[in-house]
Amino acid sequence: MKIAVVNNCAPFVTGGAEHLASALRTKLIEHGHQAINVDIPFQWNPPQAILESMLAARLLSLVNVDLMIGLKFPAYYLPHPNKTLWLLHQFRQVYDLWGTPFQDLPSNEEGERIRKAVFAADNLYLREAKQIYTISPVTAGRLRHFNSLDAEVLYHPLADTSLLHNSGYGDYVFCPSRITRGKRQFLLVEAARFLRSQTRVVIAGPPETPEDRDTLLEAVEKHGLASRVTIIAEFIPEQEKAKYLAGALACVYIPWDEDSYGYVSLEACHCRKPLITCSDSGGTTLLALDRVTGRVVPPEAPALAAAIDELAANRQLASDWGHAAFDHMMRLGIHWDHVIQRLTA
Repeated sequence: MKIAVVNNCAPFVTGGAEHLASALRTKLIEHGHQAINVDIPFQWNPPQAILESMLAARLLSLVNVDLMIGLKFPAYYLPHPNKTLWLLHQFRQVYDLWGTPFQDLPSNEEGERIRKAVFAADNLYLREAKQIYTISPVTAGRLRHFNSLDAEVLYHPLADTSLLHNSGYGDYVFCPSRITRGKRQFLLVEAARFLRSQTRVVIAGPPETPEDRDTLLEAVEKHGLASRVTIIAEFIPEQEKAKYLAGALACVYIPWDEDSYGYVSLEACHCRKPLITCSDSGGTTLLALDRVTGRVVPPEAPALAAAIDELAANRQLASDWGHAAFDHMMRLGIHWDHVIQRLTA
């Protein structure tokens, strides 16, 4: 088949969704299909631009395409007679993030108008899809709760695991992710103040805004943590990231109510690293099973520090949980053959 993988994009911003869209195209081609990525620019600032992006997606058309696979808002509004969705997430700012510090929309008449418009459009256009899959039970649950739509969960694998390996359990924990409020790297920096062991913290990833970067750097300076916390506020090559993962004591991934387990969790499992996450981190707890494959702790700095210190004091425990994490991931059947079979059925 000729298949279009449709996603939205913000120029020069790359994250998990972009990696997944690219990997899906590659795997579709490997399975004998013709496939392209179609990326629709999405602007959310000023807020009025959200509605304009929704309209723009709706006014586009795909020709010479047998199957459209839509991934994110508002790209999944694009009309096509044979449309399947592999839903990464909706526009969470008007759903579960509304009324939280992560809302990022004005709590005024304009914000309410945008919220109602997104609700109405989702309720109408999501139903055009012949099949809806989501990447996690969390995303499926939100879809059911807010839009009364059922979806099958289809877990996303990594695109390439060839660089991932284990070189031991060193003296640092590693947190690779975009630096942004929702990923809560600031909580890990705060946890470093409570560490009793000599474990270091390494945070790596491009900041979403200069303010996100500065918040971390200022906290490190304020609390005198320069010898304890390393912040690499930029994109790091896959080879470098794999090296950090390979030597880490554990991988820390503590987003707020994440849609899925995230690439970070999968990378940790492939490297046989225990995963430390938080009880309110959402989809990460599919792979992070407390005291089985890692730790699931309250979103509090002392609790995070205690989890890190426990592993620092017992590296055999870190190894046991890390290998259990890999085994657990494999039992869940997270692999591309299954994904492609379902999406093209």
